[in-house]
Amino acid sequence: METQVRKGRVEKTIELIPGHCAVYSRHVISGMKGPMSLGHHPILKLPGANTGRISTSRFTYGQVFPTAFENPAQGGYSILKPGAKFTSLRRVPRADGLFADLSVYPTREGYEDLAMVAADPTLPFAWTALVVAEEGYVWFSLKNPRILRSTIFWMSNGGRHYAPWNGRHRHAIGLEEVTADFDNGLAASAGCNPLNRAGVETCVQLNPKKPLSVPYVMAVAAIPRGFDIVKSICSGRDGQSVTLTSQSGKTITAPLNVAFVTKANP
Repeated sequence: METQVRKGRVEKTIELIPGHCAVYSRHVISGMKGPMSLGHHPILKLPGANTGRISTSRFTYGQVFPTAFENPAQGGYSILKPGAKFTSLRRVPRADGLFADLSVYPTREGYEDLAMVAADPTLPFAWTALVVAEEGYVWFSLKNPRILRSTIFWMSNGGRHYAPWNGRHRHAIGLEEVTADFDNGLAASAGCNPLNRAGVETCVQLNPKKPLSVPYVMAVAAIPRGFDIVKSICSGRDGQSVTLTSQSGKTITAPLNVAFVTKANP
C-alpha cells in the first residue's frame, strides 16, 4: 500500500508453513517519519459462558480504560471501574466495588469493557493465550514486546444496545496486540496520556531511512484433557517449536518458528 496522508509504503506478508497450525504476519513500514500507533485486532468467539481461560506472559502495567467506555443514556453499559490499575487479571476493580476476573470469559453478561496490559519489554517474546477446554484447543499469539508493547482486552458481551450492535454481539473478545493509547487513535497515542506517563510506550517513532518490521504470529493447538489455563510458553532449543505448560501441569509442544518474532528486522 502506497500511503497518501503520510507518504510512505506498507508491505504486508502472510506466510503459512507446512505442518504449522499458525499464521505468520509481517508488516514493513517504510519511507515514513514521526509517531505512529499500530496494532492487530483478532476477535475470538466463545461457545458459551465461562468457557475460555485467558492468560498472558508477564506484564508490567495493567489498567482499565481511563474514562467511561460506554454511556447508559445511549444504550451502552460497562462494569469495570474506569482508570483502575491492576497487577493480576484475576483481580480487576469493578465500578460497583467488587472485583472481576478477566482470566475467565465470557462473564459479565450485558457489559462492554476495555482493559490493557503492557508486556515486560525485556522478554525475548511476549504471548497471549486463550484455552477453550470444551472444544479441545488453545489459541495463542506471539509478538516482539518492544514493537507491539501492549495487549488490549475488548470484552464484548451484549453491552451495546444501540445500532448496529443491538445487543447481539455476545461472547466475543478482542485480544489485540498494539502500541497505542487504548483505542484512542494517533493524536492521543502520540501525545501525553496515562500510559506513557507510567512508562508504557503508546506509539512508535518511524524513521524514513530505517523501515520498521512488525512481526506477529497467531496459532492454535490441540490440548489434552485437564489442560486448564496457559502458565508459560517456552521456545524449543532449535527455535522451531514452543512448549505450552498449563497451570495444572499438562504440557503440549507445537511446531512454531519463534525466530520470526525474536530476530532483528529482516
